Amino acid sequence: MTDVRELIEKDGKRQFITGACLAAVSLIFIIGFFTYDPGSTVLAFLYGPLFAISGGRLIQMGYRDIQKAKRTERALKDDEDIFFDKAHARMYIGANEKEAGESHMYDMNKQIYFSVQEKTRSRHSLVSFFATFLSYGSIRPADYKMRADHGKEIYHLEKKGGFTWRGYVQQMDGTYVAYTKEIKNKSTGQKVYRYIEKNYVRWSAEGDPVIGHFTIKDQDGNVWAVMKEGAIPREAVDDFNDVYGSLIEWKKRDDIPLSLVAFLFLLQTRYR
Repeated sequence: MTDVRELIEKDGKRQFITGACLAAVSLIFIIGFFTYDPGSTVLAFLYGPLFAISGGRLIQMGYRDIQKAKRTERALKDDEDIFFDKAHARMYIGANEKEAGESHMYDMNKQIYFSVQEKTRSRHSLVSFFATFLSYGSIRPADYKMRADHGKEIYHLEKKGGFTWRGYVQQMDGTYVAYTKEIKNKSTGQKVYRYIEKNYVRWSAEGDPVIGHFTIKDQDGNVWAVMKEGAIPREAVDDFNDVYGSLIEWKKRDDIPLSLVAFLFLLQTRYR
């Protein structure tokens, strides 16, 4: 059975070490600032603060997770089965460039069904801007609240930082119910992302991360959706030209578990 406490502690140490390495790199750039070489000075001015800020953020979040692990129960708890009654055949999940720290799941009329909002209080500050600018991909840690269109909060989502992506799902009382794991399918060479509840894989997404197309399956191998990263829906090009995200083509449209919606949002955080 999964030991959540151990996983979070490992993620905390990994983030802390990664942050320390980035901070060390920033010192190299800062030292270069005093060499009076024009090229070194420009690089130091541009990259020194960015590595320092991102490293500091990872150190902070890593330490937080190490401490948090001590207060976390070891076992994942059972998740409550909540369903989304009916999905449109094609939907879109992504972030509007004007809404920092927020992503939505839309239909093709751009009506919002679900949203995640980053919980970082200082996301509009200069520090967060620099950290976000440098920390593309899995490097930047973030916490989110997932809510339905009427505003009801459903889950807390955590994305751990560093060079290895991992996500966690919590119920609103802070109880951990799932986490993600990234592996490689040795027979196909494709990347596989797993959504794990208790001691079994509830959902998996397999595909080519370069192309960005993933097939979403349940624990029995049934296909629920295909996720196409960067695809623009042809029927709503003008509506989504300012939204970066993924087209979701639903293969099963009735009674969609909200754990699957949470998994799709977590997959979307890999590069944000």
